[in-house]
Amino acid sequence: MGSKISGYQLFTITFIFQLGTTIIFGFGGPAGRDAWLASLISIGLGLLVVGMFTTLRYLNPGLTFVEWFPTLLGRWLGTPIAFLYPLLQVYLLGRGFADMRDLVSTAILQGTPLFVITGVFAVIIAYCCYGGIEIAARMGEIIFPVVVLMFLIETVLLMGSGVLHPHHIQPILDNGWQPIWNAVFPNGITQGYGESLALAMFWPHVKDQGNITKITLLATCLSGIMITCFDILAILVFSDLYSRFLYPLYTLLGVISVGNFVENLQMFGVLYFFATALLKCLLILLAALHGFQKLTGMKNYRPLIIPTVLIAFILGLTMSQNITEHIYFHHFHILVPYIYIPMFLVLPAFLLVIAGVRSLLRKK
Repeated sequence: MGSKISGYQLFTITFIFQLGTTIIFGFGGPAGRDAWLASLISIGLGLLVVGMFTTLRYLNPGLTFVEWFPTLLGRWLGTPIAFLYPLLQVYLLGRGFADMRDLVSTAILQGTPLFVITGVFAVIIAYCCYGGIEIAARMGEIIFPVVVLMFLIETVLLMGSGVLHPHHIQPILDNGWQPIWNAVFPNGITQGYGESLALAMFWPHVKDQGNITKITLLATCLSGIMITCFDILAILVFSDLYSRFLYPLYTLLGVISVGNFVENLQMFGVLYFFATALLKCLLILLAALHGFQKLTGMKNYRPLIIPTVLIAFILGLTMSQNITEHIYFHHFHILVPYIYIPMFLVLPAFLLVIAGVRSLLRKK
C-alpha cells in the first residue's frame, strides 16, 4: 500500500470511526441520566488507551500494528497472535452489517428481506474497498463536515422545539458511581477507543508522521465530546427513559417540531448514521485485508475483497436472531469481556512493556 493520506484526512477518519455506530445506539444507557458522566470519564480513559497505541507506533516506527507482534514477540509466537486481529476485524465487519440490517429493517424499511438490506450494504462496502485507503480518506473529508453540520442543526432545532428540560439531568449521581463505572468499563473504553487499533494499519502511510499522535488524540477527544453532547441532549429530552430506547438518538430526531413545519427528521438521521457506519465498516475491512496482506506477504489485497465481504455478509445474517441477542448478549456478555479486553487492552499493554524495555536497553 503505497498510498498516502494527509493529517487532516487521518483526523476525519479517526473522528468518524470512533463515532461509528455509537451515535446510533447511544452511549452509557446503564448509567441512566448520568450517561453523560460515563461518557466524559470514558474520554479520559479512552485517551489513555489510544495513547498506548500511538506510543507503540512511536517505539516501532514504520510498522503496522500486525507487524508489532512478530517484531516484539518473535515470528513463531507473534505471527499467530497477529493473525487474530484481521480475523476479529472480519467478525466486526459482520457485526457492522448486522447493525445496519437491524436499524434499517426496524426504522425505515419494515418488511424488507434482511438479506436484501445486508446485501446492498455489503456491495457498497466492497465497491469502495477497491479504491483503497485514499478513497476512504476522501470519504472522511466529505462525511466529517456533514456530521458536524447535522449535529449543530439538530441542536438548534431541539432548542427551538422547546423539548429540552434542564431538570431532567438532575439529580446527578442519584444512584452513585457504580452504574457509571459499569458503563465506562469495559464497554466504554473498548468500543470506539479500543477498536481504533484498526487505524494503526494506516499510520505508516500518513504524510505527516510527526503529528500522528497529536492528530489521533485530538480526534479522539472531539469524537468523545460529540457523543457526550448527544447523550446530554437525549437526557434533557427523555430523562431516565433514555436508557430504555434501542435507538435513542434516532428517537431524538422524532421529537423535533418547529412551527408545525420542521418535523419528522428521522430520515436525515438515518442518512448520517448510515454514513458513519459505512465509513467505519470500510476502514475495518481495509484494516483486515491489509493485515492479511502483511502477514502472508501477498502483493495485492484485492483478491481477498469478495471472499472477505461474503464471509462478513453471512455472519451479518446469521450471528443473531434479533437485535436483543445481537446487542445485549453477544456484545456485552461475550465480545467485550472475552475478546475486546484481551485484544485491545491486555495484549497491547504487554507489547508496550516489551517495547519499552527494549528501548531502554538500546539506550544503555
